[in-house]
Amino acid sequence: MEQTLIKIASTNCILLLVTLKILAFAVLSAVSAFSHELWLEPKVFILNTNETLKVNIKLGEKMQGANLAFIPKNIEEFFWSQNGKKNIVESRLGDRPAFSKKIVKDGLISIVYVSKPSTLMYRTFEKFEKFANHKNLGPVKQWHLEYGFPEKNFFETYRRFAKAIVGVGSSLGNDSYFGLTTEFILLNNPFEDSIQNFVKLKLVYEGKPRKSAQVEVFERSDVGDVRITTIKTSDNGIAIVPIKRGSVYLFDAVKLRPAEQSTEQQAVWETLWASLMVKIPR
Repeated sequence: MEQTLIKIASTNCILLLVTLKILAFAVLSAVSAFSHELWLEPKVFILNTNETLKVNIKLGEKMQGANLAFIPKNIEEFFWSQNGKKNIVESRLGDRPAFSKKIVKDGLISIVYVSKPSTLMYRTFEKFEKFANHKNLGPVKQWHLEYGFPEKNFFETYRRFAKAIVGVGSSLGNDSYFGLTTEFILLNNPFEDSIQNFVKLKLVYEGKPRKSAQVEVFERSDVGDVRITTIKTSDNGIAIVPIKRGSVYLFDAVKLRPAEQSTEQQAVWETLWASLMVKIPR
């Protein structure tokens, strides 16, 4: 009798674990299918020395989403830089948060994540056009026709270039340009007392400033309210964004270009997503 009860209990545990895995996969699949932004989100943006920095890879929209596990096959680059020294993230398969490290030195830290390419199929051009218009990517219908791309069942490949800024101890230092295909560079230090009521960003594509590019600005207040606005970069790729102390900011910009012929499933378009997250201390 006792052995039978143990067997039943064991079977129920296995069924529960399988069910939870299926539900988790379903939730993540739904997020992947209907969400847009990917960003790095530290659990804490200001640390003391000898505290542990924990950073999640987030996938979602409106600054809400799922925490992705550390999956090396999906990652092109993942590193953090402090005081001019670049350090590779050394997490284990499946880790959540994807990055966890005890930080022993003062200074501003830039955390950088670059994904490997992923592919998405559009069954209709209208859905792609709606996305492109939202991100202000240009006259995509005209370009699509000029290139002779199919209007149905075509593929897009996309890559993510995410950055987050954290302060440790004195938090002195500056963000840097790391040579990514597209990248935000934070030009002023938000942790310095002398910071004015704005952050200054530079958006770069292939080493050159992206002029007149749309930057989507997500602002989350300290009570969790999210406000979304857009701003365009100057001819020098600069965006100056007004800020509120105590709020968290996510900056997002997308670059559209024809895909290389060697891409998987013969994608016709490629999108390159740059993001940067930072919190402005009170």
